[in-house]
Amino acid sequence: MSEIKKLQDGVYCKIIPLRGNPLKSINIYMVKSKGEAMIVDTGFNTEEIRKEMMDYINDMEIDLAKTKLFLTHLHSDHTGLGSWFSEELGVKVYMGDVDYKMMNDMADANSPRWKDVMKTAHMQGLDVDELKIDDHPGFKYRPKKKFPYTSLNPGDMLTVGDFKFKGVDFSGHTPGMVGLYDEDKKILFCGDHLLNKITPNITFWSFEVGDSLGRYLKNIEKVKDMEIDHLYSSHRQLITDISGRIEELKLHHKHRVGEALKTLSENDECTVRDIAENMSWDISSKDFNKFPKSQKFFAAGEAHAHLEYLRAKGEADFRKDENGVLKYYKK
Repeated sequence: MSEIKKLQDGVYCKIIPLRGNPLKSINIYMVKSKGEAMIVDTGFNTEEIRKEMMDYINDMEIDLAKTKLFLTHLHSDHTGLGSWFSEELGVKVYMGDVDYKMMNDMADANSPRWKDVMKTAHMQGLDVDELKIDDHPGFKYRPKKKFPYTSLNPGDMLTVGDFKFKGVDFSGHTPGMVGLYDEDKKILFCGDHLLNKITPNITFWSFEVGDSLGRYLKNIEKVKDMEIDHLYSSHRQLITDISGRIEELKLHHKHRVGEALKTLSENDECTVRDIAENMSWDISSKDFNKFPKSQKFFAAGEAHAHLEYLRAKGEADFRKDENGVLKYYKK
């Protein structure tokens, strides 16, 4: 059983393993004040993590009738147990509207959203990898049932005892991720917006969502203007030098954009897969062809986000070939 750590008065953390996933673990936070409690995110929808969460609840001796669950964003490592909390435990769930709608639509295995994931993989040139939706971690560990929620969007307030949190727009990593900021206590729960040692995956969602990397880079800048004594992110160790980490993340994406532009410059046109294959990746298998299939979804999505960033800046564009595969080229 994972250890519970007290981070400051009223704020606790339990690091829960994510078996078989490169993320390795997730930091599940709990705020406890004046008989009320709030849990931030849930982990995957697995029996092991359900047990870890139930042990957490029991060890902290919280009253579930006075407990809130806040889901920062739609990814299954953050929302997997959402329906269990709502249906089985009777906990009121709070989440931003944008990500809730997408997550709720994806509860059904036959949802058009999952079909769109495979259509996007085709557009990206991934047919040669013979990917199946079952290979996608988001599909495997998602909440399998729809559940009710209460809107908590940027600017909305959420009170837990002495804590007064305000929703913050951290879209980019997902189309509608929301952070929680207590200005008086200088506490920020940022989900996957800023991570230590690893970089948040910035992916292509759809042409309707648009330039997710541009939005992400804009939204990490706003953190610099916030007074923060305690930054609580969802994976790895806590960040102490916030401004320094922001600059590292900006440089990382600048390098990524440079890699994409170099590949475009050396070829008449490229598929998204071609770009991903020529990017450098922090993964044990350096050859894209040998990546686990689950990681090919993420790598192609990240490459695609960087191509769309270049397109938004007027430095690249694409055409669709006769099979509907995107062919990007340098302008």
